[in-house]
Amino acid sequence: MTRLVRAELVKLRTVRTVLWVTLGMLGLVGVSVISVVASSGTIQNAGDDRSVARIAAIAVLFAFILGAVLTGAEGTHGTITQTFLFAPVRERVLAAKVVVAVALGVALGILAEAVTLTIAVPGVSLDVHDTRLVLGGVLIGCAATAAIGVGLGAIFHRQGPALIVAFVWLLVGESVLAIGLRDNVKYLPGHVVIATLTGTRGPSDSNLLGAWPGAVGSLLYAVAFVAAGAALLSRRDV
Repeated sequence: MTRLVRAELVKLRTVRTVLWVTLGMLGLVGVSVISVVASSGTIQNAGDDRSVARIAAIAVLFAFILGAVLTGAEGTHGTITQTFLFAPVRERVLAAKVVVAVALGVALGILAEAVTLTIAVPGVSLDVHDTRLVLGGVLIGCAATAAIGVGLGAIFHRQGPALIVAFVWLLVGESVLAIGLRDNVKYLPGHVVIATLTGTRGPSDSNLLGAWPGAVGSLLYAVAFVAAGAALLSRRDV
């Protein structure tokens, strides 16, 4: 398993995907925090502290993209065949990708939080104590969505379809289903991950779970997507 993880890290060092994803995330987080600082005065309550800290949640999106690319890119470029010749047990290969993706996802979350706090603490007197649940939720969300990205990349065997389906689901699918599901929409993947980032122990509204149930639900979804990806990958000809 250790050799497979090392192999995945070597692959990442030979391309610039991680670099561009990281730079894109840092740029977006930095611009967002600076715009808030420039347009706001000193923060007066815990709710505002949490709102500013949630800017770091941008990392969750980039963690998902990185996870999907980590698996899907090999299918897109055909290099997955060589990977399976080197390591025939496909589930172990996928497990190594999950380990690397989760580690990188958490690293993205830490970087996003560092940028957010570095700018917001002196800029708007952000109280870090009030943001603990948000910051913890961001790290859990990054880990979960990175693993979900790996699972979707394995399911579709391509990075393009995995990313397109995910974004259409988040932007359109859950909104449409909310019409029929009403309050039960909070159990769908996108809403569960969002609940993880709210930083409130109880539900912030009728469409979201509390932060801790959201965190547990996000991790369960991650396990489900990875399991589904492993099942399909083990039966697919490459």
